[in-house]
Amino acid sequence: MTRARQRPQGPHRIHYSPQAWREVGRMSAEDFGALQDTLERLGAGMATGTWPPDEPPGIHVLPLHRLVLGYAWDEASRTLTLLSLARQQTHAT
Repeated sequence: MTRARQRPQGPHRIHYSPQAWREVGRMSAEDFGALQDTLERLGAGMATGTWPPDEPPGIHVLPLHRLVLGYAWDEASRTLTLLSLARQQTHAT
């Protein structure tokens, strides 16, 4: 079962897979706010056909928050599903 974050209006829905939802529970409020904003923009862009501009399908990175999102878009239901959420590894130089 996925968790849904339903918007009162808009052309799309956002779902979180159970795996992604577990990771959300470990985030700071600031990171979660950035995640929500990004998912809204990503879903709106997918719904209008304007996203993603130059990135691999199904992956989006938030460098400031060091998050890597794995997602899927279902055009028929106009639903964005967050499949995975991981912290980007940092390399010491």
